Amino acid sequence: MEVYVDQATIATRVASGWAKAAAILGIAGMQYRPTNALAPMAAVYGRPMMVFDAGPAFSLARPQNWGVPTEYVLLNTTDVSTGDILVCGSGTYFVARYEAMRPPLCVLCTRTVSVSGVTGTTTTVLSDCPAAILLKSHGDRDDSGMPGSTRPGQFVLYLPSLPGVTIVPYMTVVDDLGNSYSVASAEATSFGFRCMITNQQV
Repeated sequence: MEVYVDQATIATRVASGWAKAAAILGIAGMQYRPTNALAPMAAVYGRPMMVFDAGPAFSLARPQNWGVPTEYVLLNTTDVSTGDILVCGSGTYFVARYEAMRPPLCVLCTRTVSVSGVTGTTTTVLSDCPAAILLKSHGDRDDSGMPGSTRPGQFVLYLPSLPGVTIVPYMTVVDDLGNSYSVASAEATSFGFRCMITNQQV
């Protein structure tokens, strides 16, 4: 007699196994599920045990490479959603992708940012949101003819999907260090937002 086990049951068992492994290998963290883009970490949603690694096999053989924003997380996945923000030890992450029976893909955040409307307006779109900002290219000499002028540095900004948020070119991004950027292009996907941003020169 053949016994069939449905995918939901298998996924539940996999999640249970990951929870047991995380309890041994990981540490307690905090999980946030943003409901307000102006306060995405206003309330703790859960306190799961978590461990992060550069690869989905969780061999823990090496640290994450410089310039690579993604890691995988091992935790109980019975209540994990794309866009969740996870804080574990000194690291802050957001879940970029979660599929049943696969470890969630996360983005390691390096800054917190606020985004306001197009240049010249003061409407705040999101505030105090964890994000990853990675250097894409250095500023170099400009051909404007102005002595000492340079092109602004270019960066890639990764943000989680937040309720009611749309990001478009010419919006202003300000990070927790006070650096100001202008959005050159923005891509909204199921993973979150990926934007090209440039330093605003004064």
